[in-house]
Amino acid sequence: MVASATLRAVVVGGEAWYRIGPSRHTASQNRLQACAAATHPSITLVRWSWMSEGDRRQEAANAATLPGVGDGTAVPLARGAAGLDATMPAVGSGGVPLAPTLPGPHTVADHASLQPVPEHSYSIGDEIARGGMGKILSARDRRLRRDVVIKVTRRDDGHIDPRFEREALITARLQHPSIVRVYEAGVLDDGRAFYAMERVRGQSLEVVLEGTKSLGERLPLLQHAIAVADAIAYAHNEGVLHRDLKPSNVLIGPFGETVVIDWGLAKDLRMGEVVGAASSMPGSSPSSSDASLTQLGSVMGTPSYMAPEQALGEVSDERTDIYALGALLYTLLSGVPPHRGRTTEEVLEGVIAARRMSITQREPTVPPELASIVERAMARDPKDRYADAKDLADELRRFAAGKLVASHTYSLWRLIKRWVRRHAITVGVAAFGIVVLSIVGVFAIRRVLQERDAAYEARIDADMARAREERATNDFFLDQAAGLLASDPSRAAAWIKLVSPEAFDWPKTHDLVVRAAAAGLARELRGHTGDIEHVVMSRNGTHIATAGDDGTIRIWTLADETSIVLRGHEGPIETLAFSPDGSTLASGGSDSMVWLWNGSTGRKLEGHGDTVRGIAFSPDGTKLASTSEDGTLFVWDVAAGTGRLLIKHTHGLRPVAWARDSIIVGGFDGSIGHFDPVTGTGELRRAHKAELRCLAVSPDGGYVAAGDEAGTVNLWTVGGSLVGKLGSYTDLVRTVVFAPDGKHVVSAGGDPIVRVHPIPEGLPIELRGNTDGVKNLEISADGTRVAAAGLDGAVRVWSIDGGEPRTLRGHGSAVKDVTFLPGDRLASVGEDDIVRIWHLGAEAPPPSGLALRDWLMKRTNVEVRAPRAPH
Repeated sequence: MVASATLRAVVVGGEAWYRIGPSRHTASQNRLQACAAATHPSITLVRWSWMSEGDRRQEAANAATLPGVGDGTAVPLARGAAGLDATMPAVGSGGVPLAPTLPGPHTVADHASLQPVPEHSYSIGDEIARGGMGKILSARDRRLRRDVVIKVTRRDDGHIDPRFEREALITARLQHPSIVRVYEAGVLDDGRAFYAMERVRGQSLEVVLEGTKSLGERLPLLQHAIAVADAIAYAHNEGVLHRDLKPSNVLIGPFGETVVIDWGLAKDLRMGEVVGAASSMPGSSPSSSDASLTQLGSVMGTPSYMAPEQALGEVSDERTDIYALGALLYTLLSGVPPHRGRTTEEVLEGVIAARRMSITQREPTVPPELASIVERAMARDPKDRYADAKDLADELRRFAAGKLVASHTYSLWRLIKRWVRRHAITVGVAAFGIVVLSIVGVFAIRRVLQERDAAYEARIDADMARAREERATNDFFLDQAAGLLASDPSRAAAWIKLVSPEAFDWPKTHDLVVRAAAAGLARELRGHTGDIEHVVMSRNGTHIATAGDDGTIRIWTLADETSIVLRGHEGPIETLAFSPDGSTLASGGSDSMVWLWNGSTGRKLEGHGDTVRGIAFSPDGTKLASTSEDGTLFVWDVAAGTGRLLIKHTHGLRPVAWARDSIIVGGFDGSIGHFDPVTGTGELRRAHKAELRCLAVSPDGGYVAAGDEAGTVNLWTVGGSLVGKLGSYTDLVRTVVFAPDGKHVVSAGGDPIVRVHPIPEGLPIELRGNTDGVKNLEISADGTRVAAAGLDGAVRVWSIDGGEPRTLRGHGSAVKDVTFLPGDRLASVGEDDIVRIWHLGAEAPPPSGLALRDWLMKRTNVEVRAPRAPH
């Protein structure tokens, strides 16, 4: 709020009143109303707003000769002056005016920034992340038919946190290719404030760096640091500081895009205000031992990337972000943050005292020009840093282009070597000319013999050069394979398949294949153009069906890896299931439709009024139950394609399953219901305190396991009696599965831990290894193994009795679903639009020699596009 400003008022009756003075909002309103009532009892104050400092001075000058200004009384203006209201800026939260962003006179006031959007404008999906002010959710913009992510406040009581509002406004104002775009902001129909952003696929720079082993693997990422510096230069030009730059706030897209996210701690220099003040931030007290988390308070930012003045709680300016850019570049080059410690306090002390290992000590092979850029950007004194972010970006571009860097001091010998290297052809030609002239002058008589000898030697040199080139090319391919072994063994094998026949005899080649096979090789099935959310297997195991956000279903024949495409849904597909005999496939989508598919023929079943969240075939496959966000439960006759509404609940319904001859459903209000599919008799009872996300029925039909949004897993009898609480998670439960023998329930969700619960009681077994939450689970047909689709981009397989997992990597982004296949195989799908088929069984060691290529061809069809190796 502005401490000293002019309060302009508009009154009815054709007259306007204003007052000039230092009073704050409430006091000025009351005093102006009292003044108006004393002189004109019939006049009622209808609007007031704060004026900027410049406008206040102009109004004071204009009104200097009017009566009442000096003694603080209200002054009536001419009739019709109420039209002045049309030029007033709209008032935001806290009485702060919303500043215009376009040049020229404003004839219409801005609207309030957060207004209700039309009901059901967005279909809300799963939670992606959460922070102090709110949660990031996947969503579908149903008006523009596009996938987005939205950030929503935690509270739904109608209160709009001004910090959340300011974050939305600042992010929306920044229009740059490397800054996340805001599409819309407002209030959802459940009362929560939100803003919708573009959905950026890919991984954070932090995750990408974790997958690198050497400076050679990290240097190609320099282009992303340049893009971040350009984005920050643009933000500074718009008067905005980021103040929380770090690798986890930079996203790297699959096509090389670079996007800076999370402007929650941004500072608007034009308004002089800060987003994220700790005094009003609930729940913002992370462990003091984690220096990688954002700290809010008088010291705001991430300690490991924080400038000294920021760590001291002093005023920040553009050079604070420049320090953070230098710290980000330090991490990119060395693989570790510039400041580390056991506690946050220890890290902050190191930042303030500038106690850090220089980049050349941390990574001795770093190019000296880059080392100079890092040291200047991270100078202890702000005035010793780059003047602005554009200078830093230009320096990095000069280095990438092979030009001289202004921040680095070159020795004479280094300048000579650079000149010779840049003019190698000219120098070579000149040297050759001198040699030729010398030979002609000194050995003219032996010219013919020398030319003959030179030609012979040239042929030998050419043969040796070709051999060296082939060796260098093979070494290049194998180095690429070695660098990918940890993150994608199948892609590593693709590089190995490119080497020449002779290289398959090398021990290095054989060793790399052995390591890749041990890590897990996969075959890829390609065809989808969006995230794949579901994969299910037919009963006989010869086919799988996949579906997701591109609105298509593909049925794959595993024998020849071909597919047919099923089109009918208009939007993402939310649920998918094969009938018990595998003859029919059912799907439900965000378009409120249920489809039944027999081969390539489909039948549309209409009845639901909102997104279909659950489908389940009856044990005999003659009936299908489906649930929707609109609270409806339908039962369909599969053969006839007809259905009837069984119930209409006051809240949305999600999971559905059959228990012998009854239907079990779960509601958004935490209720569980049991219904007769013929008569419709039954009821929904409140069973959980939070939304029910998943349920499963035991093979004997006696128990129901249910998981909810709050992280609780309960065991119920089919009759509706609580057997007991199986466990609690710190985040939502996404999936529960019964083992085939009914003796265990396996559950997972937002937590990295997968739990195996003995039934009906016993100590749970924790399956560890994930670094993020789990989207879905599957238990093998023999009940001995558990597979998890990890949001960290990996598939993991454990023994159901516990132990270390086998980790299968290669998707590169979140894995959404898994299913076991005959022949000791596993299928997985994810956000990279690819289906992967993994072979899990033990194999004989791979052969040696050229037979090794054929061995690889049978186990993986992954390909890479290889450039020529550098000479």
